[in-house]
Amino acid sequence: MHKAGLVFVVFACAWIGLNVHCGWVRYHEFLGNIAFNKVHLPDELALAQLDPARWLSPSDRENIIQGKGHYLAASRTALFVNNEALPKLAWFEYLLGDAEQSVQTLSTAAAYQKDESKALSLYYRGAILNRLGRYDEARVALDEALAERDDLILARQEKGESLWQLGRRDEAVSVWSDAVQRNPQLALVNNELAGAALAADKRDEADLYERQADKSTPNNPLYHWMLGRRLQDLGMIQLAEKHFEQAGQVGPGVGTP
Repeated sequence: MHKAGLVFVVFACAWIGLNVHCGWVRYHEFLGNIAFNKVHLPDELALAQLDPARWLSPSDRENIIQGKGHYLAASRTALFVNNEALPKLAWFEYLLGDAEQSVQTLSTAAAYQKDESKALSLYYRGAILNRLGRYDEARVALDEALAERDDLILARQEKGESLWQLGRRDEAVSVWSDAVQRNPQLALVNNELAGAALAADKRDEADLYERQADKSTPNNPLYHWMLGRRLQDLGMIQLAEKHFEQAGQVGPGVGTP
């Protein structure tokens, strides 16, 4: 065989091998995406507490386990980082109770992302860090998210929680107030402002925020439970108990944490 022919054979084999490898990676990503789309647990409910296992149905859990396996298989053998699959892998890790690993995966994803995608990865990282009680780290991640996308109101809400938990209550109120100025229909943020006003013994102001929150709160037991849990974690017990009671009235059996 001539030298040129040998070079061609080597190149052809390498090219075929590369295509087979890419196809194998894409196959696992495709299956991971199918599993991801079959899980319909709302983000607000999943992020209401550190371990969302109580809200996962057996089929949800099976899809999450399978999807995580496919994303891991793809990410461990891919030649390049897939910055679209990594946030989904991180979400699966969180839903399965591994919040620490989820935070690391989201950090890796954000390093390879830009603009809105990066902002969302940083937001979820900050939200999970809040659930872990790592409030300083959460605030940094949320500031980075807002630097990428200033209109990401959910990041402002979470940043307010970080500041509140750090004892910087005036700053928390300022951040939450900015959020409701951008969107007055935010039920959770209005409740948080009501709780902050109660803590400062500003009852008239608290009533205004609470009424505004109630106007935007759907009559859904899981949504009431989510509000109760988030407010409870902030020490806003009076408002939390109200929503736990409403959750029980609308959906008997939902109960408190």
